[in-house]
Amino acid sequence: MKKIIFLLTLIIVTISCTEPYGFQNNNFEDVLVIEATITNELRKQEIKITRTFQLEEKVASFETNATVYITDDLGNQYNFEEENGKYISQFEFQAIPERQYQLFVNTSNGKQYSSTREKLTTHSPITEINANRVNSFGVEGIEITTNSFDPTKTSNYYRFEYEETYKIVTPYWTSDSLNFNYNTTTFDVAITTTTKSYDSSICYNTVNSNEILLKNNTAVSEDRIENFLVRFIPQKNTIIAHRYSILVKQYIQNLEAYTFYKTLKDLSSSGSVLSPNQPGFINGNIKNKDNNAERVIGFFDVSTVSSKRLFFNYNDFFDGEAEPNYPFDCPVEKYYAFYPVVDCEKTPPPKTTPPYCRWGKYALFKDYQYNLQIYFEFLDGNYLTTRPICGECNRLWSTEVPDFWE
Repeated sequence: MKKIIFLLTLIIVTISCTEPYGFQNNNFEDVLVIEATITNELRKQEIKITRTFQLEEKVASFETNATVYITDDLGNQYNFEEENGKYISQFEFQAIPERQYQLFVNTSNGKQYSSTREKLTTHSPITEINANRVNSFGVEGIEITTNSFDPTKTSNYYRFEYEETYKIVTPYWTSDSLNFNYNTTTFDVAITTTTKSYDSSICYNTVNSNEILLKNNTAVSEDRIENFLVRFIPQKNTIIAHRYSILVKQYIQNLEAYTFYKTLKDLSSSGSVLSPNQPGFINGNIKNKDNNAERVIGFFDVSTVSSKRLFFNYNDFFDGEAEPNYPFDCPVEKYYAFYPVVDCEKTPPPKTTPPYCRWGKYALFKDYQYNLQIYFEFLDGNYLTTRPICGECNRLWSTEVPDFWE
């Protein structure tokens, strides 16, 4: 949702502009942003509360020390606690049909905000998700689609999210680790190898979708989702180089929630924000209790959700074809193990002699000191090295196998 917060910040900044691309940060407005969706899943529900941020800033500012709770029409109250940049419900709970729910947020500066009362939408589960090889506008890739059907035609408004997880294989992994002992008197570099206590040859990464995917079925005779495109992944995308999984979530929304997200989606289309015809402010269903005129961004959504997960390997669709490249360039460097010893600090060798200091054991020792290289093989008297991310994938990703992985 960071993309959405940034978009809304952009809208607020540009509301008073009359020329396209004429950003002036003195028009910036500090506005509360509330992302709140509770579902029919029995789990700890999550709410995110931030502030709009200026264009030169990297991340939104998390709203701390707020009192956050939800009530229902039976008098039950569900309290939320601040945890890792979100507000998490103290206990697991789920939205129940016919109950009315209302969100309350009291910020540390004494302001009180509340939503309208919302009811859980119709339940219409995903029936299947599929992956197929297609050619899209001349690009080979994998198309991921979803299907569902509501025979009662009471769902109508759909929003989709996905979470993708993929396997990463380190191109230059070795179980050996180098150890150095530099003698400042003889200038000798003694190198020994030991076995690593960890395995970072395979890693996993999980990424959440950041786009708004919507479907409106009110104008069709059947409330059916058929081959709805959730994701297209080009064949050259490294995330499908080995094994890939996607978890697709389908939310059933009411008209008001759908309209809010549809407006966001329309504004994110090319040119709509940076245009002379400025769109104005997007109204949600959350207001300041004492000041109706205060701008608040966000929508308290009570939705049914269903999900399905899909796995596939690269070879399932591109058997015998070259796998996508590793996401980083991995140049290989050589350090000759048997160059004569010289004093590289005080009297480096002249350029006419072999590069003892540049390509010998001393250079390898120095590069290791600054974490510039990582060893992966000893071949023909050379220590072969590459960039650390190319030798140990845990420099960036996790080696922990996800619980759902298969």
